[in-house]
Amino acid sequence: MGVLSKDEGAAAARGHVCLSAHHADGWTRGHVRPAVMPAHAPPAARPTPLRHRRAAAASDILWAMPLIVLENARLRLALDPALGAGIADFSLAGPAKGWYPIMRRAAPEERNPSNLACFTMAPWCNRVRDAAFTFAGAQRALRPTSAPGVTPIVAQHGDVRARAWTILDRSPISARFAFTSREHERVNFPWAFTALIRYELRDDRLLIDLALRNDDAEPFPAGLGLHPYFVRRLLRDDDAVELRAPCRTRYPIRDGLPTSPATPAPDPLMDALARGGPLPREPLGAVFGGFDGSATITWPQSRVRLVMTCSPTLGHLVVFAPHSTAGGSSALPYFAVEPVSNVNDAFNLHAQGHAGTGTLVLQPGQRLEACYAMVVEAL
Repeated sequence: MGVLSKDEGAAAARGHVCLSAHHADGWTRGHVRPAVMPAHAPPAARPTPLRHRRAAAASDILWAMPLIVLENARLRLALDPALGAGIADFSLAGPAKGWYPIMRRAAPEERNPSNLACFTMAPWCNRVRDAAFTFAGAQRALRPTSAPGVTPIVAQHGDVRARAWTILDRSPISARFAFTSREHERVNFPWAFTALIRYELRDDRLLIDLALRNDDAEPFPAGLGLHPYFVRRLLRDDDAVELRAPCRTRYPIRDGLPTSPATPAPDPLMDALARGGPLPREPLGAVFGGFDGSATITWPQSRVRLVMTCSPTLGHLVVFAPHSTAGGSSALPYFAVEPVSNVNDAFNLHAQGHAGTGTLVLQPGQRLEACYAMVVEAL
């Protein structure tokens, strides 16, 4: 292919072209294909050592897989192949030769993907209402992942984040993983698929490439994205983290699910995120459309900034800032900024005829790709 797609051009402009690959079937490194178009047009003032897990028993062989650590002079990344090939730690070299977490650091031997620094969502992102949706005229059921007795019932965050992934290759600064649904039991999706992820540290940045391929004999709806948790305080206890993330629309949300399509109506939070400034103090669980592909997180007192840019496939954004209510509401020491391809409950909204949900229909053999670049800058 001699012409770059819109996604590829945006990636190339920042020196990053999606490198999703599979060594066995022509997904060769550096071979770029266009993304599918939508179907509808604790405080870190002190360094914390990175700890490795002990070997597990033979009966727990999935947990015997060690972390894979990538490192350069400025950044360190720890990946867990047994837990969705997710990020256990993403840290910055700082004072006293310590590594300071940029993302919330997972505990040693963590087994819950929700507690990782970042996990992958595929073949859909966020929630599906009632753990069911209609596609091609047929009702499709998923296994609910919400706790018994909790309403609304949902299937959440896809079905790859708690799975063991295969290591395809690695180097001191890069690693590539694959998940093939046909090789696993009870996959919570009606169709066969392969997901791939590649990580690379390059000087001052982390590059992440995602891909999702339809391995089935019929089309299916799809989505993908990352769920990174960033720390509120980086090098100093008095950091007052700031966020800039321009979006054009916002969804009304109840219980994590849209109640109607997105609207461009004036919205104080959307305006504040477009300007950039301190992360709001109140708890957040906001979902946006029309994400412009760039989010900036600044730790002013630490004099560090992270600029995250994404391919246009990732046109939705979730900002999640949880609070603890034990003994009074207070902000937890982390928050999530999630560029994703589809809005929460996209498959159902798409089936109801709503446009702009980010629902992407993959034909057999077709794949969806997305790229992230996270550049860490000193101010």
